[in-house]
Formats: sequence, C-alpha cells, structure tokens
Amino acid sequence: MLTFHKILQGCQEADAEAWRAFLSDYTPLVFKLAQIYMPDGPEPFALWQQALRELSNDDFRLLRTFESQSEREFLASLRAFFLDKGTPESANVQSSALPELTAGRLAALVKSLPLLHQQVLFLKLAGYSDGTLEKIFRITPAVAQKSLEGLDAEYHAALGKQHDRNLQPAAWLRLTQELRASRTETCPPLRQFIRIQDGQVGWQEKEPAERHLSECLHCLEAWTALLEISFWRGAAERRPATEIEALLSGLPVKKQPPESGSFLSKLLKRK
Repeated sequence: MLTFHKILQGCQEADAEAWRAFLSDYTPLVFKLAQIYMPDGPEPFALWQQALRELSNDDFRLLRTFESQSEREFLASLRAFFLDKGTPESANVQSSALPELTAGRLAALVKSLPLLHQQVLFLKLAGYSDGTLEKIFRITPAVAQKSLEGLDAEYHAALGKQHDRNLQPAAWLRLTQELRASRTETCPPLRQFIRIQDGQVGWQEKEPAERHLSECLHCLEAWTALLEISFWRGAAERRPATEIEALLSGLPVKKQPPESGSFLSKLLKRK
C-alpha cells in the first residue's frame, strides 16, 4: 500500500510516480478550495500550477517545511499555502455595502455561540451551501436549519444580508489569512486537535483544549479547516488524467530509465 509518507518521500526525491499519486490525491481537494474561497479569483489550474512550481523550487525546499507527521497536518499546511496564494492584496477587497469584518468583530460575533454554531458560521462566511454543511458536520437538515436559524440574527446583524453570500470572498480570505498568522504560545498544536476529533483523548486533555478553542479565532479557523479538508479528501471528485499529466509536466521530476525503476516501483517490489 502506498502510504502518504511514502508518496511524500518520493515527491521530495523528484520521483514522477510519486508526484502523479500526489497530484491525483490532492488536486481534487485543492480545486474544491478554489471553487469555494475564490469563485471570482484566479483560474484554479493556473494557480495550482504556480503553487506547485513554488513547492518544487530549490530541491523542494518549501515542501519539506510542511508539517508531515500525519496526512491531515500536511493537508492543513497545503491548504494554508494555497489559500494564501489566492488571497489578493488588501486594497479594494471589502464590499462598500457591508460593514468591515475585523478579527475583533468576528470574535464578538462567535463569543456566545456553541462550538458547532461557530464552525457553521465560519463555513457559511466562506460561502458553503446549507446542503454541504449538513454533509461536513454529519447533521440532519433539521439540525442544520436550527443551527443556521440561531446564527441568522447575529451574523446578519453584523454583516448585513447581501444576496446569497454574506461577505465578499476576497475579504474573507484576507481575514482568515490574518487569523492563521495570529498563533500564540498558548495555542495547542494541530495534532492535538486531530486527536480530539478522532476521539483519542480523555476529558482531562479535551476540556482545556476546547475551552481555548472557544476563545481563540486562530484555533477555531484551524479546527474548522481540519473538518473541511477531512470531508473534501474523500468527497471531492477525481480530476481527469489529462489534467494530472499536464500538471506533472511542469514539475522537475526525474525521468527514470526503464531498467532502474522509480522510487515507488522499488517500494512496491519490497512488499
């Protein structure tokens, strides 16, 4: 079985088969993020192609800096990197029809809400539909509707109702970029949130982490991002093989002689 760690190791060694597996697995997720967060932004293929070139520069130096203890940690790093790539400059990104949404205003907005409602609010502001929220949080339509009804009065009062989307996408990208950069020494490591979401910790560890989470926008963004990428890792539709090959052609991968075999081929032969 080709595990995430074997694929990542092969990518760092410029192996073409490893990169093909990487692109096949993660391009669907990346394109979904582009569809949600950048509906009016750069064309996803071109933006992903540019991001991949940066990841492969200088012997894949940047790729080697991403968290890689687990796949979800790695994907959280990849998500942050890709969204930062698609975030426009601060000028002219806030709609004049909406009051400015700052970190302070958002903190006041979520302060009295239960954790589930906070997560729903984050993804509603990102542009998610009610139907997709039901699938991400594994809640029934009735529960989802009740959550949204509870949020409506509060977030519409702060943001104003603006068609089907409550915030201009570029403004939300800028704000979440600010939140990702606001980590403090008191923030739990991301792997602790993964263990909590997987039910691998007792209440002694879970309770203080969730209490911190309810008061920290950086960690709320990180926590919600983990749920988001976990969902799309399995739900995003695979991309055409021709698209994967086009992305691969722009990477500095090694052309292996037929007799030598690739990095992944050698791994498979050891099984």
